[in-house]
Amino acid sequence: MKGDSHYLVANLSLACLGEKERHILYPRWGGIESGATLSDHFRIMWEIEDIKNDKKQLVHRCYIDSKDPKDHGCVTRVMDYAEGSIGFINDYMRDKEGYTEEEFLENLGMFLGVVSHHIADLCTPVHVGHLIDHKSLGFPTLARFHNQVERDILKFERQCKLSLPKLFRVEITRDYFWNIAADTYKNLFLNLPAIYSGKNDYSKLQMTSDILYNAVKHTTLVWHTILKETKMTSRKWSMQPLL
Repeated sequence: MKGDSHYLVANLSLACLGEKERHILYPRWGGIESGATLSDHFRIMWEIEDIKNDKKQLVHRCYIDSKDPKDHGCVTRVMDYAEGSIGFINDYMRDKEGYTEEEFLENLGMFLGVVSHHIADLCTPVHVGHLIDHKSLGFPTLARFHNQVERDILKFERQCKLSLPKLFRVEITRDYFWNIAADTYKNLFLNLPAIYSGKNDYSKLQMTSDILYNAVKHTTLVWHTILKETKMTSRKWSMQPLL
């Protein structure tokens, strides 16, 4: 996805949360928005802790059609930030030394934005597969095809009609995020040749609707799980609306 699409997914996910959760996070939209595009703005390509060894992974892809662990870094990245958000909250709840409440919540917003970014990547077909005959579709390189798909998402996203996801807690595990990528691969990536073999805009609109719905659903559910598991809604935070 491109930057504006990541902003849209994060914004819609925020709107889909419960009222108490929205009241905590809406005032921190600046942090969430920053995190939603952080990996792209700073050209973050590798898992930082693995950058000096053979286990380094590319963080913007989870190629289901590759057996090379290097190509599965998107799952590692989103796991790191989802689990890291829970740990960050729990640490603050135990010992508030080092952060003001506002600093803590702004940083949490940024971490949740990073989570949203990489969930959205897992829902985008060109981030979960690469074995495709792009030349037969009129694209000289895979990068050109990748870019076209993301431009089409940006083009059609405002025409999409999305249903609201039902809130429930999920298991924040590697399997959960891997299954998002696997579903995207099966239901969208494998259909890209049919979608791009002609000039049928409806099929691209439907593809975009599926991508956005899945990205918003999974971002919302993971955010909801993080906030519920850490009991964030059980206390009053600054800048919440007066009820």
